[in-house]
Amino acid sequence: MVTFDLNSEPFVEIGLQRLSGEAFGPDGFAQHMDEVVHVLIHRRTSTFGFGHVVSGDNHIYTGRSDTDRFSYDGLNVWLDECRFLAYSPGVGTWTTAIIHVFPNRPGRLDLYDEELLEKDAQGNWPPGGGPANALTWAQQLLAFPRSAANIPPWLWDIFKAEDVTPPIYNPEFNSVDWKNRRRPVTDRGTDFTVEPTIIDPSLEPGVFAKIGRKLFGG
Repeated sequence: MVTFDLNSEPFVEIGLQRLSGEAFGPDGFAQHMDEVVHVLIHRRTSTFGFGHVVSGDNHIYTGRSDTDRFSYDGLNVWLDECRFLAYSPGVGTWTTAIIHVFPNRPGRLDLYDEELLEKDAQGNWPPGGGPANALTWAQQLLAFPRSAANIPPWLWDIFKAEDVTPPIYNPEFNSVDWKNRRRPVTDRGTDFTVEPTIIDPSLEPGVFAKIGRKLFGG
């Protein structure tokens, strides 16, 4: 399910045009192709990308290198800003972006609130492409925090299985609370330039009890 639609944003339109130029321009890596599709999965501590070019009915897998893919600024830096643009405090932002660019018509940016991963022909996850663990998801939520109600059930299952209590958006303080630390949240995510305040759990039993019951069924 596509969960965020930024295609009408001028910043996104300009970024897609730039990627189209990199792919299909005079020095582009996809000349004479019909489409370039690139998938990029954002994690707090890393990214994982893969894609293909389309020629007629043929989909040709493309790896990432300095000579045959998009520039770092054109793709990664632009998508970082798209994550900030999509973020809503307490609601979150997207995890997977699928970029479609064409030589002769506007491109499209599809954004998903999940990891879209593919195994290789042998049924294995590619290097760096396995599903994220609970601590990685916790780092994601620390950067782009959500209220407990906006963390999907499948993600709660991951936290429960690995016995990890996730960061939680606190609307009362417009903050993210985790490991007895409270950090301010803006419309671009957590503000890490501000020193966190210390939380005394004994003074806020309701908040922590609710999180515990949600995670562990108590």
